[in-house]
Amino acid sequence: MKSKFTKITGLLLACLFVFCVAVGCSDVTGNDTTTGTQSAPETTGETVTTAEETTGTVTETDPETTGEETTAETTEEVTTEETTTEEITTEEVTTTEVTTEEETTAHTHSFGEWTVAKQPTCTEKGSEERRCSGCDELETRDIAATGHKFGAWTVTKKATCTDKGTEERTCSACGEKETRSIAATGHKTVTDKAVEATCTKDGKTEGSHCSVCGAVIKAQTTIKAKGHSYNGGWIVTKEATSSQDGTETRTCSVCGEKETRTLKYSGQKTAAPEVLGSSALGGGRVVIYGSTEPGSTIRTVVGDSVMTNRSKDKYFYIEVGAGSSTPVQIYATAPGKAESDAVQTTVSSDGGSGSVWGGRDSRLFYMPTLNFLTGLRAEQSGTSINQIVNYITNKTIKDIQSLTGKETKLIYVVIPDPATAYYQEHFPYVQNSVQDPSTSLMEAFLTAVNGKHKDVYGIDLMPTMRAHKDEFIYFSTDTHYTELGAYYAYLEIMKTVKKDYPNATVRTVQNGDYNIVYRDVPGGDMCGMAGLGMNEIVPFFEANFSETGSYYLSKRKDGIKSAGFGPGGWERNSSISGSNNPTAYFLGDSYGCYILPFLGANFSKMWTNEGVLWNYKIDKNILSQNKPDYVILLVCQRNIGENFMGNVISEFSMSMS
Repeated sequence: MKSKFTKITGLLLACLFVFCVAVGCSDVTGNDTTTGTQSAPETTGETVTTAEETTGTVTETDPETTGEETTAETTEEVTTEETTTEEITTEEVTTTEVTTEEETTAHTHSFGEWTVAKQPTCTEKGSEERRCSGCDELETRDIAATGHKFGAWTVTKKATCTDKGTEERTCSACGEKETRSIAATGHKTVTDKAVEATCTKDGKTEGSHCSVCGAVIKAQTTIKAKGHSYNGGWIVTKEATSSQDGTETRTCSVCGEKETRTLKYSGQKTAAPEVLGSSALGGGRVVIYGSTEPGSTIRTVVGDSVMTNRSKDKYFYIEVGAGSSTPVQIYATAPGKAESDAVQTTVSSDGGSGSVWGGRDSRLFYMPTLNFLTGLRAEQSGTSINQIVNYITNKTIKDIQSLTGKETKLIYVVIPDPATAYYQEHFPYVQNSVQDPSTSLMEAFLTAVNGKHKDVYGIDLMPTMRAHKDEFIYFSTDTHYTELGAYYAYLEIMKTVKKDYPNATVRTVQNGDYNIVYRDVPGGDMCGMAGLGMNEIVPFFEANFSETGSYYLSKRKDGIKSAGFGPGGWERNSSISGSNNPTAYFLGDSYGCYILPFLGANFSKMWTNEGVLWNYKIDKNILSQNKPDYVILLVCQRNIGENFMGNVISEFSMSMS
């Protein structure tokens, strides 16, 4: 009984111990586990000791009552019970914990179908979602943007030859438009064929244009009519008698056109011409200088070669080809008279400076200016011309107007050299080597600058000089124009002035302001070049109006050409009392000599640089102090030079910097 009680007591204590451990109790003897941190270890120790002591007591008691066998059995049972209780307790706790974990892990979401939460657009993503029916958890995901659904491209602006076009397309979903450029189509070039100039009709160089828009791609340049070439001279087709006129004819060697004129006979022969001298020009050429009746036709015969020219009033200057000692027969036919008897002279081509060469109708030319016809073409200096024109219109005129404080006008006047103005008067050996003179640097510059800026003018005197070529507008013995040539140039300048000042007065021959008189004077600078002392009949102007101020005309009433073309004692400045005409600041080369009297008698005030001529740099003080209405540069064609950026025009245009 005691043994059974002991076993039961031990089992209960063991269970109590396990329970205390499981629930966190620290004292099975009744001590308060909440009253200190040191009670639990002591109580636990005592509890263990009590158990041991109880077990020991049972062990010690049993031998006395039941013997060793009983004691061993009891001990075994107690041990077995304790072990079983601990194992069961531990297993139960462990089983509970495992069961909880398994329940948590085993839960699986049960999602429904995906539903669209946000519809996608062409450019933005959409989204869709689904929920778990067990836990109500929400899951979302993106829906890709749909992208534009563009239709076909349609043209909104058609491309042209030079301008881009545009086309667009529209998205059928959202209406957004997309635009892109269409490349310019480019010109469709069509060649404009060259037209050869004839004796009487102008021709054209080859050019091109666009067949679509009509734009000029390469402009055609006018080729001036060549003029007839009458190498054979006049031939009598019907002799004049004492009672009937005769006729004579000459034939153009180029086109075959015939020209006929009446040959009157008065019973008198033309006086025989007088040979006053001859001089070698170089290259097998000789100039013969002489006098005859005014307006005579001069026929020269050198071997089998016959050539006909006109005299210039009473003098003739005829170039012939010759050798070291060549006989020449010369005849003259005055208007209304029969041909004179022959005059024979012998000429030699030995020596000669080569500075002068001759042309038809008693014209002499300065050899270096031949370069204007055979070289110095506009296409060779196109870039330089554009550079100086851009400088003039973007810098020069602005600087001038800045100093004057007003819209001062700028005029460029370039006078063609006689070699260019009388292009049609050259002999075939020159004409055949000459390109079209209408593309000279002079004309190319004036074309480029004219109209580029509203206050900048370029005056092309070529048409004017050619229109009056049969008048005495250039010397035959000098490299300059005469007062008559200067007068025509002056009128062209005043035409330009009247565009800005329509009420400006202009002195003219027609209004009776001038008379033209012809004087026999010593020849000019080519006399020395040719080695001949020649005279020439030259037109001069006399004024019919009284002086009302101080101007250049008062120094020119003697009618004699100034030595060296220098204005010598001329006043530097001029003025006209009571004039309402505009004012001008003038700069020029030696061609300014004969034009200054005309300009000075028309502009109310004029100023020039020190020395009057050949000083091409603009004086800023003259601009700022006098504030002229015009600045005028006047130069001859030969002063343009080969390099357009290093000549008189560029020196003048860039002198403000």
